[in-house]
Amino acid sequence: MRGPCENSSCTFNATKTCVLGNPPEDCENRPLLDDDREAHDEEEEGAESSTDDAADEVSLANVPAGAGGASIPPLTAPNDGLHILPASRTLGIAQANAITENRPVCVVGIVGLAGAGKTAALVSAYLLLSNGSFQGFSYADSDTLRAFEEITRASRTWQKGSPPEQITVHTTLSNDREAGFLHLRLRREEDGRIFDMLLPDLPGEWSRALIDRDDTDRFEFLGSSSVIWIMVDGRQFGNIGRVTHARYRAKLLIERLATMLKGSRPRLIIVPTWQDKVAFPQTEADTLVECGRGFGFGVDVAPVASFSWNDEIEPGQGVAELFRKSLMAGPPPPDFWPTTEPGADDRKLASYRRGA
Repeated sequence: MRGPCENSSCTFNATKTCVLGNPPEDCENRPLLDDDREAHDEEEEGAESSTDDAADEVSLANVPAGAGGASIPPLTAPNDGLHILPASRTLGIAQANAITENRPVCVVGIVGLAGAGKTAALVSAYLLLSNGSFQGFSYADSDTLRAFEEITRASRTWQKGSPPEQITVHTTLSNDREAGFLHLRLRREEDGRIFDMLLPDLPGEWSRALIDRDDTDRFEFLGSSSVIWIMVDGRQFGNIGRVTHARYRAKLLIERLATMLKGSRPRLIIVPTWQDKVAFPQTEADTLVECGRGFGFGVDVAPVASFSWNDEIEPGQGVAELFRKSLMAGPPPPDFWPTTEPGADDRKLASYRRGA
């Protein structure tokens, strides 16, 4: 119920008629009494709440499915068919072992002093494969693309006539006690056969410790190698003042390997580097081959020019041949169904079947 009209120009209080034409019970000039005011306030609050709820419903109706709320289904899983690049850089021993357990792998051991060109040979091989210039083979796959890209970064800035100051960076490993392996899968062009290779990229300080202190702890993986590259700096062997010391340390390295490997004798490949600077003397090659054979190794020589500052020598000369010799170094695969002759102790049925 409302009280008297408070509009001084209105005659409602005397005539019960609003001069503004408002309905008497709805005219704002007539204030509500206390009880009715509370009821009116509650009614307005209810109306506002209803309006807000309706607005919320409209807002939620425009929200796409899956945008929150316990009853909304979660996002669907990503497509399993997407190709994911390997996150690894070099592979550790456990990861390398996992590869060798699944398929035949040529494990290469690489030893040599700092500056002998170990990393440069790997960089050269990767660049040749990237350019389709790796004679006899083509690139098939790799689990360590990021690692290859990192070690080839400096060489990609090389412009003809203006080589970078340093082709490769000094090799460092996150774990100084464990070898890091690069992985390559090659396809041989003549028959399409696939070859997997594991190639360690090791600091030269490891080989120095092996030569000087017979520190073999970090080289245990060499016992599983199919072939070992002994990288020697060809510039040292072409320098009359340094050749004697270089020869002594190369022969001592072979002796250390023979002692460490005990009865195992993977094939050795002597790899004279820097052939764009100086040709490796044949007499020195013969000396090292004789040394290796004296310890029971089969030995090859594969000179390389991983890069070249000589117009007469192509960059990468000899690298593909080094890889070819490495892949051929392992024993031939066994016959799938070997032929056997029946023995005196064989069972009769087995003898009958073999003779049929």
